Amino acid sequence: MFYFSNSGKRGFTNITAVDYDAYWKERGFKINEKLKEREVIILNEIPAHAKVLDIGCGNSLLPVRLKEKGCDVTVADISTVVLNEYKKIGFKTLHIHLEDTAHLQFASPFDYIIMSEVLEHTRNPEEILTALRPYTRTFVLTIPNSAFYRYRFHLMFTGTFIRQWVHHPGEHLRYWSHTDFLAWLNAFNFNVKKAVASNGFDSMGIPFYTYFPNLFGHQICYFVET
Repeated sequence: MFYFSNSGKRGFTNITAVDYDAYWKERGFKINEKLKEREVIILNEIPAHAKVLDIGCGNSLLPVRLKEKGCDVTVADISTVVLNEYKKIGFKTLHIHLEDTAHLQFASPFDYIIMSEVLEHTRNPEEILTALRPYTRTFVLTIPNSAFYRYRFHLMFTGTFIRQWVHHPGEHLRYWSHTDFLAWLNAFNFNVKKAVASNGFDSMGIPFYTYFPNLFGHQICYFVET
């Protein structure tokens, strides 16, 4: 289990401004065939018939499964390529640039606003949550845990931190450990209803990430009451 995938060397070549439409056109957009571990947790937690906004959905299967569950789902993304593909299968869509918080206004609130692996890509997550807070009763947030044991060992033995980008060094701008993120949410006076690691280190059938999420949890889900 002591491996360093998702760490690796930096790629400083071909550094340009992030263009997510170009990214999806080059990659080829296709909705995932399976739910990620964190998405299974989210799907199970959100009740049928809830009104949901999924921000930064990318090619996630989660909106599809939520809609099948009976939820009223709107998907939001910065990429028009993403939104056009979801429109083709009957989804309501919103074009959102999260860092332009002045435009984060909606005609009616949502029961849940999902931002899964999104906030670490933004320069102003405090402003984003503040702007969105009036429009939901519950945030569903997931982040990569910067204190995950693999990253600690990689820093110790190689002198480099978590891989910060794939296409551009601006992709990951914020880093939290699980402990840090709980403290950060507490500073907003949010009530963290539930926090659970979706994956991480396990051995002999024991999910250590469940019992020690700050050390052994890789990706962590937070259900946050506003």
